[in-house]
Amino acid sequence: MWLELALDYRCNLRCVGCHACFDDGASLSPSATRARLEQARARGVTRLWLGGGEPTLRDDLLRVVATARSLGFTTLCLQTNGLRLAYPAYLDALLAAGVTEFRVNAKSHDAAVHDRLSGRDGAHALLVTALGSLVARKQRVVADLLVTRSNGPALAETIRFFAGLGVSGFSLWWLSAVDDEVASAEVPRFADLGHALTAAAETAQLLGVGLESLHTPPCVLPPPVRALYHPVSELALVVVEPQNRTFDLERSPIEGGAYLPGCAGCSVRPRCLGPRADYIHLHGAAEFVPL
Repeated sequence: MWLELALDYRCNLRCVGCHACFDDGASLSPSATRARLEQARARGVTRLWLGGGEPTLRDDLLRVVATARSLGFTTLCLQTNGLRLAYPAYLDALLAAGVTEFRVNAKSHDAAVHDRLSGRDGAHALLVTALGSLVARKQRVVADLLVTRSNGPALAETIRFFAGLGVSGFSLWWLSAVDDEVASAEVPRFADLGHALTAAAETAQLLGVGLESLHTPPCVLPPPVRALYHPVSELALVVVEPQNRTFDLERSPIEGGAYLPGCAGCSVRPRCLGPRADYIHLHGAAEFVPL
């Protein structure tokens, strides 16, 4: 089981399809943060996921990490766009405070594509610098790879590029256009990226790096790739929002939940979170054929 703290939703990027940068100013207070950490430890939770927004923008992040370690959390995962990790002194401070693993936001091996999808010039260069520093310090790094129309056809190349920089695992996150008409143009059809997903899986296996696919119901994945599907429900992750509200991650509309009539008889229904409503709105339901 994981506890995720979204300390606030500020961000120094303007990524396509992300609403974090349009936050309402809400911020989880230091006292509320500590209370949530203590409550989780009382339930036996030992894994902490620090997300957002961009958690490295929090002035008290080092204190939050140190507090979590003092309370007995053994796994502290920082999910970040990596920009501030390009500065060695800050990275060393995070490690000294107790961060144990890093998840970086990677969008493309191509700097121009990565920067455009991130909404900031130079984001790719800073991420590459950060990865060099992480590898030099022998840190485990997983890349969250957002799949879009722009980067989808080259997933294998992107995995090869970042694996070469020391990334040991990849999670494919399918772009969502929930309440976002601008992002809808970048949401790819599953059927259009079947070959790319298969090539990505083959590349990951060849390079010996991990690969999992999220938000992709197995019925729309090529047979060689279906085993890579991992619903977020398997994480047993509880999110605490900046407003101090909580929800189970799999309950989010970004994770699925728009089951179709045929889903009831599908062999993978017990562990499948179903398609997203925004995807069906954009591309229809014809692709979803029960297994």
